[in-house]
Amino acid sequence: MRYAVMADLHGKRKALRRVLAAADKVGVDEVVCLGDYLEAKVPWRRHDPARFWPLDEVVDPDPELWADLVAVRRILGNQEERIRDLLTPEQTPDLLAPLLSGQSMTHIDCALGMHGHQIGWSHDEVSDSYLPRVEDVPAVPLILVGHTHRRAVFEIRWDAEAGDGGAHAPAPGARREDEPEADERVGSVRSVPVVSGVPVPVPTRAVGGRGLVTTVVNVGPAIGRPSNWLFFDADRGEIVFEEA
Repeated sequence: MRYAVMADLHGKRKALRRVLAAADKVGVDEVVCLGDYLEAKVPWRRHDPARFWPLDEVVDPDPELWADLVAVRRILGNQEERIRDLLTPEQTPDLLAPLLSGQSMTHIDCALGMHGHQIGWSHDEVSDSYLPRVEDVPAVPLILVGHTHRRAVFEIRWDAEAGDGGAHAPAPGARREDEPEADERVGSVRSVPVVSGVPVPVPTRAVGGRGLVTTVVNVGPAIGRPSNWLFFDADRGEIVFEEA
């Protein structure tokens, strides 16, 4: 199947519509958003679920955006989690409610999709990129993430003790019985050069035994001009970084 994958809209309806139009022009089977499609207006330093927050102080009311998002497969990002924490069910509009529920991970064919806030990231000043903390990354063949507002591809080569990876990603949030605890896994990470519009091969299945490699794809932010999104052709085993 062919997918359009995006992340980090941060409440920008026009950005969403640009990506949807571009994906329709390319021709995809499904559109997936990897979280942070909404913008939490309350900064983290003031985040206090114990007090009452009016709706418009927590999130900009935008029924048009909410209606557009309902048709998109989504997973929760940290923005949606923060908004959900501050609103009661009684004050949450009907169109907004489904956008604040759901999973934080999903399968996108052979890939595991997650927002990326579950992973620690360290800033590399030389490349101005954010490197994933290896211990936080599931040992599966392919992971698609957002969160850092960077477009990037990383390869993590695991030591043999990381497990065989299996042919497919585990159920969202699950850990295989043979997979060591996160802080026990060891691997090395390297950045893979990427260019807009140029296909990058990605794994569609794991090769068992020593030498398991996890490819982590950071899809880039949809917010802003141009809006970043990822074309993922699971049948061909390749991704293309696109702009709308």
